[in-house]
Amino acid sequence: MEQETESRDDELLVAGLRAGSERAFRGIVELYGSRIYTLVSGMISDRVEAEDVVQEVFFKVHRKIHLFEGKSAFYTWLYRIALNTATDHLKRRRHRETTSIEDLPGYDAPARAGRPDLGLDRHELRVRMAEAIAELPEIYRDIIVLREYEDLSYEEIATTLGCSKGTVESRLFRARARLKDKLSTYLR
Repeated sequence: MEQETESRDDELLVAGLRAGSERAFRGIVELYGSRIYTLVSGMISDRVEAEDVVQEVFFKVHRKIHLFEGKSAFYTWLYRIALNTATDHLKRRRHRETTSIEDLPGYDAPARAGRPDLGLDRHELRVRMAEAIAELPEIYRDIIVLREYEDLSYEEIATTLGCSKGTVESRLFRARARLKDKLSTYLR
């Protein structure tokens, strides 16, 4: 019953947004803003960057609402935009970081460089985790984000992604194994 109500509300908001209603746009932001922020902030640990990405997500929704065909739930479409936008942001940030002050002549690496015994602090680990998740193939990345950041049940994930519960379980197992491999040097 609750899903039917949400679906009808989504239909009204989408129709309003397509008609150019700013009220409908505000309704979408109010209805989904916190869920999208939770999703994005799980991938991007910096609060300000996460907020910027969330704004970008809703800007894209506003601009691209005509592309929503209604073949899936509106939230599924919105989630996909949010996930792709956050992933793109991480890729751009990683590119910026590879051409940073560390590349300048005379830069002395921090004392921790080359000292694996010092490990990563909590913030660094979150950043590495988000990067590792962003690098996963889409089918695994979606499962991890929905389960670990959105805290959806296996059944809810199966419904969102249009697959069986067994598929969710096996993909989640494989996704976690890949993450463990990617992060093994940091998780001593």
